[in-house]
Amino acid sequence: MPVTAVIGGQWGDEGKGKIIDYLSCDADIVARFQGGSNAGHTIQIKDKEIILHQIPSGILRKSITCILGNGMVIDPVNLVREIKDVETIGINTTGRLFLSLNAHIVTPIHKFLDAYWENKAGNRAIGTTKRGIGPAYTDKIKRCGIRVRDLKNRENLREKVQNQLDYLKLLDNISNEDIEGIQKELEPFFESCEQIKHLAADTFSIIHKHIENGSNILLEGAQGTLLDIDHGSYPFVTSSNTISGNICAGLGISPKDIDKIIGVFKAYNTRVGAGPFPTEQLNEYGEYLQQKGYEFGATTRRKRRCGWFDAELARFAVKVNGVDYIALTKLDVLDELDEIKICTHYENGRYPEVYLEDAKPVYISLPGWKKSIKQIKEFDKLPAETINYIKKIEELLSVPIKIVSTGKEREEIIFID
Repeated sequence: MPVTAVIGGQWGDEGKGKIIDYLSCDADIVARFQGGSNAGHTIQIKDKEIILHQIPSGILRKSITCILGNGMVIDPVNLVREIKDVETIGINTTGRLFLSLNAHIVTPIHKFLDAYWENKAGNRAIGTTKRGIGPAYTDKIKRCGIRVRDLKNRENLREKVQNQLDYLKLLDNISNEDIEGIQKELEPFFESCEQIKHLAADTFSIIHKHIENGSNILLEGAQGTLLDIDHGSYPFVTSSNTISGNICAGLGISPKDIDKIIGVFKAYNTRVGAGPFPTEQLNEYGEYLQQKGYEFGATTRRKRRCGWFDAELARFAVKVNGVDYIALTKLDVLDELDEIKICTHYENGRYPEVYLEDAKPVYISLPGWKKSIKQIKEFDKLPAETINYIKKIEELLSVPIKIVSTGKEREEIIFID
């Protein structure tokens, strides 16, 4: 491996969870470096669908150590629930899950503020998950946030939460009912903090020890490149840097430690919530992709908007992340189409120079393969049209595709030598 990063190349929901699960069979550590419970990684294991929001996908492999890095914002209540969900299916997390002492904590006040500002924005709302991610990162930047290390001092923790609540009371249109509602959520929050505080660890030393020992380490990105706070479709983005460049800050490792970067791309494009989407198909094709791909957000359950593969944006993602090779997912969703389009570039400029709201995509059409590829295990046994589609994307992005996902099951995957 030994240190491999897996990064989403689109607007999230690319299938990173499945790729991490596939690669983690050889891993010693899987670590996340940004985001929080706004992520949603779905893994299908036989008849069980597991959705992980904060815990790295590697937890499903019983020998792997999982790290929530300092760049994350962690929701204690949801984390406790997630640990219980994982243990319900027979996965023991004891001694395998560690939280960075310097990761920040999402409180009930952050969740309230997330919804408050989103509702106040009206038709300018960006479609946040309302999980408190933005307000938690805001407090981090304002240097008044609560960190995992603060969970060990109960009185100090309560004082910091009270300071957040006092600030909230200064805002316009905050009613007594609002405050009472938040206060009801505080005791479950504090109970959850007590339940996870033993997971706090010096993850910097843990991960560096493994790097020095030559261990196999997977670095798991959340969301996707086009949701990056700096490089994405601003302001319709998340509140953290989702690209590979943030790995070093979010885990405390050197760029020299990263050996390989895998970009995960869906075979078509999807997006949840508001924001520009140049190749969106508001027609029967978009409806087909949504229904056939079961495109609902893993976190919000909102319908995902669907459209054709956008090579212009994908080229940007490849470059900004330094992608070595690509994992192409949900190729089977295209099985029944007579023709499949790819946006090769924009008529009026290149991203990021062109505003995505104004982008005019130029398409090519490729013939569909009109048959199921789910049971196929070898690349050269795929239909000629499928191989042609894969090769065309490789040509447009100038990066090899080495992994192809042909279904939602764990074993429905092809590795291309």
